[in-house]
Amino acid sequence: MNDRTLVLSLRLERVAYRERVALRDIALDIARGEIVGIAGHVGAGKSTLALAAAGLLGTSLPAAIRGSIEHPCGGRPPAAFVFANPSTQLTELGETVEEEVAVGPENQALESHEIRARVDAALELADAMALALRIPRELSGGELQRVSLASALALDAPLLVLDEPTAQLDPEAALRFVGAVRSLRERGVGVLVVEQNLEILAALADRVLLLADGALLASGAPAEVLGRVPPWDARVGGRRTGHEADRARDAQRPPHAASRAPLVRIAGLTAGYGTRDVLRDLSLDIRNGEAVAWIGRNGAGKSTLARTIMGLVPARAGNIGVGTHDLTSLPAHERARYVGLVFQDPRSQLFSRTVIEEATFGPRTLGAPREAALTQAREALRAVGLDGREKDHPGDLAPQLQRRLAIASSLASRPEFLILDEPTAGQDAEGRGFIGAALALQRSRGAAAVITHDLRFAQDECDHNVTITDGHVSHIGRISIGDDPPAR
Repeated sequence: MNDRTLVLSLRLERVAYRERVALRDIALDIARGEIVGIAGHVGAGKSTLALAAAGLLGTSLPAAIRGSIEHPCGGRPPAAFVFANPSTQLTELGETVEEEVAVGPENQALESHEIRARVDAALELADAMALALRIPRELSGGELQRVSLASALALDAPLLVLDEPTAQLDPEAALRFVGAVRSLRERGVGVLVVEQNLEILAALADRVLLLADGALLASGAPAEVLGRVPPWDARVGGRRTGHEADRARDAQRPPHAASRAPLVRIAGLTAGYGTRDVLRDLSLDIRNGEAVAWIGRNGAGKSTLARTIMGLVPARAGNIGVGTHDLTSLPAHERARYVGLVFQDPRSQLFSRTVIEEATFGPRTLGAPREAALTQAREALRAVGLDGREKDHPGDLAPQLQRRLAIASSLASRPEFLILDEPTAGQDAEGRGFIGAALALQRSRGAAAVITHDLRFAQDECDHNVTITDGHVSHIGRISIGDDPPAR
């Protein structure tokens, strides 16, 4: 459905945060039933454009705007927004998922029967009906992302704005997401979606805008903008076929580590929350020099496994060993000498005043002299592409750079085993390359595990994949990615 009735008419001459210009000379119209994609490198202005389109910039978030933003269809609200970080979306006013999703319709003073209908329809469309009675704070990142989408859909706005909506979804959930957003066309909803996964963007969008350094670089059909060879912007890259992915993987695959001794030994591990077991008799070995990808559906237990190894979730049974050390009974702060963990949300790990202070905190806490800590920190910052940003405040970095800083901070402590939880979420091609370099550095002195739904990255950078299903290891081996989107 596309009758050219506009849900958004945006003309931005200039958008600035203090002295920094984020956008310039952007014109964008979106009609009812139209899906428009936004691509670009980290810092290109994608999220700023999304916030402006939703009417949040200059009101909820401070910015100097020169231009106009109109929502011709009106609506209460005229636009609904889904943030890249799903925890940002939660109001925490509801004890269960369905109560959380009901907050928006309740604030619209709707009748109870209409609220119920809105909530059920939104949960169904967002593939979150099975989560209705769950407690939001106990959900995985991917499950929270589906709840955030449901909360936005329940507002029944003419325009839906999505910022990195699939970053934490497993491949099957991402496919269902594509289908759900496509179905909004028939309802006359206009959609603006910011997405680093170019396969998903190509599968979704009627047209794509490519931003570079705050300005429009290209606009047109997805195949024209995303399939160009060479790509319009090397920082963003372009779509790859399955055969190209295979060649890239073979060229980049690290030296074989199968003959090396196990560094990480997990045996019979059981853990969970409250009365619910999430991990069930899980056993796994990881060899020295390996980087392995932990894959599986949202809620399968991948992040719980990482937290249990780190000591943040108590093990109910089983043993955990790293190197010559038995970690099973050690508290979390003592495990930090042997294991590093980078969470899905990097903001929970950043607290220093400068980038270099953040990166030296771990080594200094573990007893490294100042000069040695600085050497380790600078090596790690160089690996993730943040050398030259040492004096910046971590809070001033883009979320994707904050994620890379959190990786560097953990890498600088030189743990024997490093776990990265969704490290490529929201990263452009350049950022993914830096994270690959960080993994290579970690492999040279230990082992790593990457919790990810980014199967391209897993294929390119990891020795093999460990599939976790319902709290146990169901498969170990390499995967083959076809050409069908989405490739996450």
